[in-house]
Amino acid sequence: MTDFQYLPRLHEAHVAAMLGRHPAVVLHGARQTGKTTLCCAAAFSRDRRYLTLDDLHVRATAQDDPGALFLGSERVTVDEVQRVPEMLSAVKQRIDAGRAPGAFLITGSANLLLMRTVTETLAGRAIIVELPGLLWSEIEGTGFGALLGRLLAARTLEEALQALPPASPRPRRPLVDAVLRGGYPVASLDDDAAFRTEWFDSYVQTYLERDLMQLSAIDNVVEFRRLMGLCAARNGQLLNAVSLADGLQVSQATVRRYLHLLEISFQLLRVPSYAVNRGRRVIKAPKLFWRDTGLAAHLAGASTRDELARTGAWGAWLENWVAVHLQVFASLQTPRATLSHWRTSDGREVDLVLEQRGRLLPIEVKATAHPRPADLRGLRAFQDTFPEEAPFGLVICGCREPAVLSRRILAVPFETALLT
Repeated sequence: MTDFQYLPRLHEAHVAAMLGRHPAVVLHGARQTGKTTLCCAAAFSRDRRYLTLDDLHVRATAQDDPGALFLGSERVTVDEVQRVPEMLSAVKQRIDAGRAPGAFLITGSANLLLMRTVTETLAGRAIIVELPGLLWSEIEGTGFGALLGRLLAARTLEEALQALPPASPRPRRPLVDAVLRGGYPVASLDDDAAFRTEWFDSYVQTYLERDLMQLSAIDNVVEFRRLMGLCAARNGQLLNAVSLADGLQVSQATVRRYLHLLEISFQLLRVPSYAVNRGRRVIKAPKLFWRDTGLAAHLAGASTRDELARTGAWGAWLENWVAVHLQVFASLQTPRATLSHWRTSDGREVDLVLEQRGRLLPIEVKATAHPRPADLRGLRAFQDTFPEEAPFGLVICGCREPAVLSRRILAVPFETALLT
């Protein structure tokens, strides 16, 4: 196992800003995404009292007299609150006694009951922030989101060209390696492939036991594992519960319940259809992606690009990688942007669509370095349907440098789109 130092997170500034405006911030997400590390290492942690409910003494006090934990401290971080969710009532009382900004930073791993408790107890008092796994830019130590923000604001292709950086970044970690490792810090930052395999095995087992089996949320572990593997093999495809049920020989109701569990526990990302109807029949099924491509690759039985290619198109894995990054970008925008996809009944499709303030940025993801005219048909159809809202489209692909593909379509490398 490799020792590694803390990597600054994109969400640091966002969490700090929320602490400056709201009495409580709840930082949640999947297990092992770095929530505790962020709360201990970020600059905003320096003047905060840190309490972890993994500590048996702290946990006992939280169960017996939680208000005693806050005495003498203006700003408190409560880590792993899902272990004693009842203490949120004491947090509420403390906030109501004086609504000072930043009084509480609360973390909790994915737990099916935690967020219901938070929203019911701290309604109107807490801002909820999801911490994803490491982004490519965090691993590389580069920026992320500045170019996407400028492209969303651009009204013409000429403005988009002016927004491009002078050169495309050259990352230390190749794209293929980044996709295969994913973003869970322990697995992503370790160079030992055998260790990563063992870690993912343990993660799946621990996740099933702690987050689902303890709550009796699943009936059959083998069934559930098979569903995860099948979803990994169908990564980036339209969600079809009927097909999944047939493949697993279980009921559609079971499949839908298991998918819901995977989604609310931060394993699956459901990207909805952009279903505005303007003369074209639009397919309304969502696309299904994994929030961590490393875990998905493991579930699909792949540890190399060639093995991934046997599970499906390499382009689908790249699309998943881009979708995860775009979802994080969208969640950090003010006002919040949205991510969707677009597909018509006559076969026209756009992989991903970013929307903010009425502006649409249609995006195609292609593995090739040289997109063909046929690769642009979906973008052109979308632009013809939404000419005012989508003045130009974007192809994120394997090209080395940005290139104009038509008067309305710009191509940029993966590195330019996700590392600037």
